[in-house]
Amino acid sequence: MSENIYYAMILHKHITWQGYGKGLHGMLRITPSVSVAAAKSYYTQGLSRESYYSQGQEIIGQWYGKSAELLNLKGQVRQAEFEALCENQHPQTGKNLTPRTKGNRRVGYDLTFDCPKSVSLVYAYTQDEDILSAFRESVHETMLEVETDMQTRVRRGGKNEDRTTGNMIWAEFVHFTARPVSEKTTPDPQLHSHCFAFNATHDAEEDKWKAGQFGAIKRDAPYYQEAFHVRLAERLQNLGYGIERTKEGWEIVGIPKALVNHFSKRTAQIESIALEKGITDAKQK
Repeated sequence: MSENIYYAMILHKHITWQGYGKGLHGMLRITPSVSVAAAKSYYTQGLSRESYYSQGQEIIGQWYGKSAELLNLKGQVRQAEFEALCENQHPQTGKNLTPRTKGNRRVGYDLTFDCPKSVSLVYAYTQDEDILSAFRESVHETMLEVETDMQTRVRRGGKNEDRTTGNMIWAEFVHFTARPVSEKTTPDPQLHSHCFAFNATHDAEEDKWKAGQFGAIKRDAPYYQEAFHVRLAERLQNLGYGIERTKEGWEIVGIPKALVNHFSKRTAQIESIALEKGITDAKQK
Protein backbone atom coordinates (compact mmCIF):
# COMPACT_ATOMS: atom_id res chain seq x y z
CA MET A 1 0.00 0.00 0.00
CA SER A 2 2.79 2.45 0.84
CA GLU A 3 4.18 2.33 -2.71
CA ASN A 4 0.70 2.90 -4.16
CA ILE A 5 0.15 5.86 -1.83
CA TYR A 6 3.50 7.28 -2.91
CA TYR A 7 2.72 7.11 -6.61
CA ALA A 8 -0.87 8.32 -6.23
CA MET A 9 0.15 11.40 -4.27
CA ILE A 10 3.26 12.54 -6.19
CA LEU A 11 2.14 12.10 -9.78
CA HIS A 12 1.22 15.35 -11.54
CA LYS A 13 -2.52 15.95 -11.57
CA HIS A 14 -2.67 15.62 -15.34
CA ILE A 15 -1.27 12.06 -15.10
CA THR A 16 -3.63 10.29 -12.73
CA TRP A 17 -2.73 6.89 -11.37
CA GLN A 18 -5.77 4.71 -12.00
CA GLY A 19 -6.35 2.34 -9.13
CA TYR A 20 -8.59 3.02 -6.16
CA GLY A 21 -11.63 4.93 -7.34
CA LYS A 22 -12.56 3.27 -10.61
CA GLY A 23 -16.02 1.87 -9.84
CA LEU A 24 -19.35 3.69 -9.92
CA HIS A 25 -19.24 4.08 -6.14
CA GLY A 26 -15.66 5.34 -6.38
CA MET A 27 -16.23 8.17 -8.80
CA LEU A 28 -15.89 11.78 -7.68
CA ARG A 29 -18.79 13.49 -9.40
CA ILE A 30 -18.62 17.26 -9.95
CA THR A 31 -22.04 18.50 -11.03
CA PRO A 32 -22.81 22.15 -11.85
CA SER A 33 -25.97 23.86 -10.56
CA VAL A 34 -27.18 26.53 -12.97
CA SER A 35 -30.58 27.27 -11.43
CA VAL A 36 -31.14 29.26 -8.24
CA ALA A 37 -34.47 27.50 -7.68
CA ALA A 38 -32.88 24.08 -8.15
CA ALA A 39 -30.03 24.95 -5.78
CA LYS A 40 -32.47 26.06 -3.09
CA SER A 41 -34.49 22.90 -3.60
CA TYR A 42 -31.26 20.92 -3.32
CA TYR A 43 -30.96 22.13 0.27
CA THR A 44 -34.55 22.42 1.43
CA GLN A 45 -35.99 19.31 -0.21
CA GLY A 46 -33.00 17.07 -0.77
CA LEU A 47 -30.43 17.69 1.93
CA SER A 48 -32.18 19.27 4.90
CA ARG A 49 -35.35 17.34 5.57
CA GLU A 50 -36.09 16.88 9.26
CA SER A 51 -37.42 13.38 8.60
CA TYR A 52 -33.95 12.37 7.42
CA TYR A 53 -32.36 13.79 10.55
CA SER A 54 -34.78 11.97 12.84
CA GLN A 55 -34.21 8.70 10.99
CA GLY A 56 -30.45 9.11 11.18
CA GLN A 57 -30.01 9.25 7.41
CA GLU A 58 -28.00 12.48 7.34
CA ILE A 59 -25.65 14.63 9.36
CA ILE A 60 -26.68 18.28 9.56
CA GLY A 61 -24.72 20.32 7.01
CA GLN A 62 -21.56 22.17 8.04
CA TRP A 63 -19.78 25.18 6.55
CA TYR A 64 -16.14 24.87 5.46
CA GLY A 65 -13.54 26.85 3.55
CA LYS A 66 -11.52 30.03 3.86
CA SER A 67 -14.27 31.96 2.05
CA ALA A 68 -16.77 30.78 4.64
CA GLU A 69 -14.55 32.24 7.36
CA LEU A 70 -14.39 35.56 5.48
CA LEU A 71 -18.21 35.62 5.43
CA ASN A 72 -18.41 34.62 9.11
CA LEU A 73 -20.14 31.35 8.27
CA LYS A 74 -19.36 28.77 10.92
CA GLY A 75 -20.72 25.44 12.04
CA GLN A 76 -24.21 24.34 11.04
CA VAL A 77 -25.60 25.31 7.64
CA ARG A 78 -28.78 27.33 8.00
CA GLN A 79 -31.34 27.67 5.25
CA ALA A 80 -31.32 31.50 5.18
CA GLU A 81 -27.54 31.58 4.71
CA PHE A 82 -27.60 28.88 2.06
CA GLU A 83 -30.37 30.60 0.09
CA ALA A 84 -28.66 33.99 0.33
CA LEU A 85 -25.57 32.55 -1.35
CA CYS A 86 -27.77 30.90 -3.97
CA GLU A 87 -29.07 34.40 -4.77
CA ASN A 88 -25.48 35.75 -4.88
CA GLN A 89 -26.09 37.77 -1.73
CA HIS A 90 -23.80 38.34 1.22
CA PRO A 91 -25.35 36.19 3.98
CA GLN A 92 -24.82 38.91 6.59
CA THR A 93 -25.56 42.15 4.71
CA GLY A 94 -27.89 41.01 1.91
CA LYS A 95 -25.86 42.96 -0.67
CA ASN A 96 -24.66 41.40 -3.91
CA LEU A 97 -21.60 39.28 -3.27
CA THR A 98 -20.06 39.08 -6.76
CA PRO A 99 -20.64 41.93 -9.27
CA ARG A 100 -22.84 40.05 -11.72
CA THR A 101 -26.12 38.32 -10.98
CA LYS A 102 -27.42 36.91 -14.26
CA GLY A 103 -30.56 34.88 -14.68
CA ASN A 104 -28.62 31.85 -15.88
CA ARG A 105 -25.83 32.33 -13.37
CA ARG A 106 -23.99 29.17 -12.29
CA VAL A 107 -24.79 28.88 -8.58
CA GLY A 108 -22.12 26.35 -7.68
CA TYR A 109 -20.89 22.78 -7.98
CA ASP A 110 -21.78 19.63 -6.08
CA LEU A 111 -18.70 17.50 -5.39
CA THR A 112 -19.89 14.04 -4.34
CA PHE A 113 -17.52 11.62 -2.57
CA ASP A 114 -18.55 7.95 -2.34
CA CYS A 115 -17.18 5.09 -0.21
CA PRO A 116 -16.65 1.60 -1.59
CA LYS A 117 -19.76 -0.43 -0.83
CA SER A 118 -18.00 -2.68 1.70
CA VAL A 119 -17.08 0.38 3.80
CA SER A 120 -20.72 1.47 3.80
CA LEU A 121 -21.87 -2.02 4.82
CA VAL A 122 -19.37 -2.36 7.67
CA TYR A 123 -20.31 1.08 8.97
CA ALA A 124 -24.04 0.35 8.69
CA TYR A 125 -23.62 -2.89 10.65
CA THR A 126 -21.08 -1.79 13.29
CA GLN A 127 -21.79 1.95 13.57
CA ASP A 128 -18.03 2.26 14.12
CA GLU A 129 -17.58 6.01 14.56
CA ASP A 130 -13.90 5.64 13.63
CA ILE A 131 -15.00 4.67 10.10
CA LEU A 132 -17.19 7.76 9.86
CA SER A 133 -14.35 9.94 11.14
CA ALA A 134 -11.91 8.38 8.65
CA PHE A 135 -14.34 9.09 5.82
CA ARG A 136 -15.05 12.69 6.81
CA GLU A 137 -11.39 13.47 7.45
CA SER A 138 -10.47 12.05 4.02
CA VAL A 139 -13.17 14.15 2.35
CA HIS A 140 -12.09 17.25 4.27
CA GLU A 141 -8.40 16.87 3.43
CA THR A 142 -9.24 16.39 -0.23
CA MET A 143 -11.54 19.43 -0.25
CA LEU A 144 -8.79 21.52 1.33
CA GLU A 145 -6.57 20.44 -1.54
CA VAL A 146 -9.30 21.37 -4.02
CA GLU A 147 -9.58 24.76 -2.32
CA THR A 148 -5.89 25.55 -2.87
CA ASP A 149 -6.54 25.24 -6.62
CA MET A 150 -9.54 27.62 -6.67
CA GLN A 151 -9.20 30.33 -9.31
CA THR A 152 -10.99 33.37 -10.68
CA ARG A 153 -10.84 35.14 -14.02
CA VAL A 154 -8.79 38.31 -14.37
CA ARG A 155 -9.94 40.98 -16.83
CA ARG A 156 -8.52 44.12 -15.21
CA GLY A 157 -5.94 46.06 -17.24
CA GLY A 158 -6.74 44.26 -20.45
CA LYS A 159 -5.72 40.89 -19.04
CA ASN A 160 -7.45 37.64 -19.95
CA GLU A 161 -6.16 35.00 -17.57
CA ASP A 162 -6.94 33.00 -14.45
CA ARG A 163 -5.58 33.81 -11.00
CA THR A 164 -5.36 31.33 -8.13
CA THR A 165 -7.22 32.64 -5.08
CA GLY A 166 -6.91 29.57 -2.87
CA ASN A 167 -10.21 30.15 -1.08
CA MET A 168 -13.62 28.55 -1.43
CA ILE A 169 -16.89 28.18 0.44
CA TRP A 170 -18.66 24.85 0.64
CA ALA A 171 -21.43 23.21 2.62
CA GLU A 172 -20.85 19.55 3.48
CA PHE A 173 -23.76 17.12 3.84
CA VAL A 174 -23.06 13.50 4.85
CA HIS A 175 -25.52 10.76 3.91
CA PHE A 176 -25.62 7.14 5.03
CA THR A 177 -27.85 5.67 2.30
CA ALA A 178 -28.20 5.80 -1.47
CA ARG A 179 -31.30 7.08 -3.19
CA PRO A 180 -33.74 4.15 -3.52
CA VAL A 181 -34.26 2.80 -7.03
CA SER A 182 -38.03 3.14 -6.54
CA GLU A 183 -40.54 4.24 -3.92
CA LYS A 184 -41.17 0.60 -3.02
CA THR A 185 -37.58 -0.34 -2.28
CA THR A 186 -35.52 0.23 0.86
CA PRO A 187 -32.45 2.44 0.27
CA ASP A 188 -29.12 0.63 0.31
CA PRO A 189 -26.37 1.59 2.76
CA GLN A 190 -24.08 4.08 1.01
CA LEU A 191 -21.85 6.39 3.01
CA HIS A 192 -21.24 9.47 0.89
CA SER A 193 -20.76 13.21 1.15
CA HIS A 194 -22.10 16.12 -0.89
CA CYS A 195 -19.83 19.17 -0.78
CA PHE A 196 -21.71 22.04 -2.42
CA ALA A 197 -19.11 24.64 -3.46
CA PHE A 198 -20.60 28.05 -4.21
CA ASN A 199 -19.54 30.02 -7.26
CA ALA A 200 -17.74 32.74 -5.31
CA THR A 201 -14.17 33.40 -4.23
CA HIS A 202 -12.31 36.39 -2.82
CA ASP A 203 -9.65 37.89 -5.07
CA ALA A 204 -7.15 39.36 -2.59
CA GLU A 205 -5.26 41.31 -5.27
CA GLU A 206 -8.39 43.17 -6.35
CA ASP A 207 -9.94 42.96 -2.86
CA LYS A 208 -13.33 41.89 -4.18
CA TRP A 209 -15.59 38.86 -4.43
CA LYS A 210 -15.73 37.32 -7.89
CA ALA A 211 -17.14 34.27 -9.60
CA GLY A 212 -14.98 31.18 -9.30
CA GLN A 213 -13.20 29.50 -12.17
CA PHE A 214 -13.72 25.75 -11.72
CA GLY A 215 -12.24 24.57 -15.02
CA ALA A 216 -8.97 23.29 -13.58
CA ILE A 217 -10.77 21.65 -10.65
CA LYS A 218 -13.10 19.76 -12.98
CA ARG A 219 -10.15 18.77 -15.16
CA ASP A 220 -8.27 17.40 -12.17
CA ALA A 221 -11.26 15.50 -10.71
CA PRO A 222 -9.62 12.08 -11.39
CA TYR A 223 -6.64 13.14 -9.28
CA TYR A 224 -8.80 14.33 -6.36
CA GLN A 225 -10.78 11.11 -6.63
CA GLU A 226 -7.64 8.99 -6.29
CA ALA A 227 -6.27 11.20 -3.49
CA PHE A 228 -9.49 10.75 -1.51
CA HIS A 229 -9.48 6.98 -1.90
CA VAL A 230 -5.82 6.68 -0.97
CA ARG A 231 -6.43 8.73 2.17
CA LEU A 232 -9.48 6.70 3.16
CA ALA A 233 -7.85 3.32 2.48
CA GLU A 234 -4.78 4.30 4.51
CA ARG A 235 -6.88 5.50 7.46
CA LEU A 236 -8.93 2.30 7.49
CA GLN A 237 -5.75 0.23 7.41
CA ASN A 238 -4.46 2.19 10.38
CA LEU A 239 -7.70 1.27 12.19
CA GLY A 240 -6.97 -2.41 11.55
CA TYR A 241 -9.21 -3.07 8.56
CA GLY A 242 -7.73 -5.14 5.76
CA ILE A 243 -7.88 -3.61 2.26
CA GLU A 244 -7.88 -5.53 -1.00
CA ARG A 245 -7.69 -4.31 -4.57
CA THR A 246 -10.55 -5.23 -6.89
CA LYS A 247 -11.31 -4.74 -10.55
CA GLU A 248 -13.58 -1.83 -9.61
CA GLY A 249 -11.17 -0.24 -7.11
CA TRP A 250 -10.85 -1.58 -3.54
CA GLU A 251 -12.90 -3.06 -0.72
CA ILE A 252 -12.55 -4.10 2.92
CA VAL A 253 -11.28 -7.66 3.20
CA GLY A 254 -13.83 -10.29 4.23
CA ILE A 255 -17.01 -8.73 2.84
CA PRO A 256 -18.49 -11.23 0.35
CA LYS A 257 -18.91 -10.00 -3.22
CA ALA A 258 -22.48 -11.33 -3.19
CA LEU A 259 -23.30 -9.07 -0.24
CA VAL A 260 -21.77 -6.06 -1.98
CA ASN A 261 -23.84 -6.80 -5.08
CA HIS A 262 -27.03 -7.34 -3.06
CA PHE A 263 -26.81 -3.86 -1.57
CA SER A 264 -25.84 -2.15 -4.85
CA LYS A 265 -29.25 -1.92 -6.50
CA ARG A 266 -28.64 1.50 -8.10
CA THR A 267 -25.35 0.29 -9.55
CA ALA A 268 -27.08 -2.82 -10.88
CA GLN A 269 -29.75 -0.64 -12.47
CA ILE A 270 -27.13 1.58 -14.11
CA GLU A 271 -25.12 -1.40 -15.34
CA SER A 272 -28.24 -3.00 -16.82
CA ILE A 273 -29.15 0.12 -18.79
CA ALA A 274 -25.53 0.62 -19.83
CA LEU A 275 -25.40 -2.94 -21.16
CA GLU A 276 -28.57 -2.34 -23.20
CA LYS A 277 -27.10 0.84 -24.69
CA GLY A 278 -23.59 -0.50 -25.17
CA ILE A 279 -22.06 2.04 -22.74
CA THR A 280 -18.78 1.01 -21.13
CA ASP A 281 -17.25 4.36 -20.15
CA ALA A 282 -17.56 5.08 -16.38
CA LYS A 283 -18.29 8.79 -16.89
CA GLN A 284 -21.09 8.04 -19.34
CA LYS A 285 -22.58 5.56 -16.86
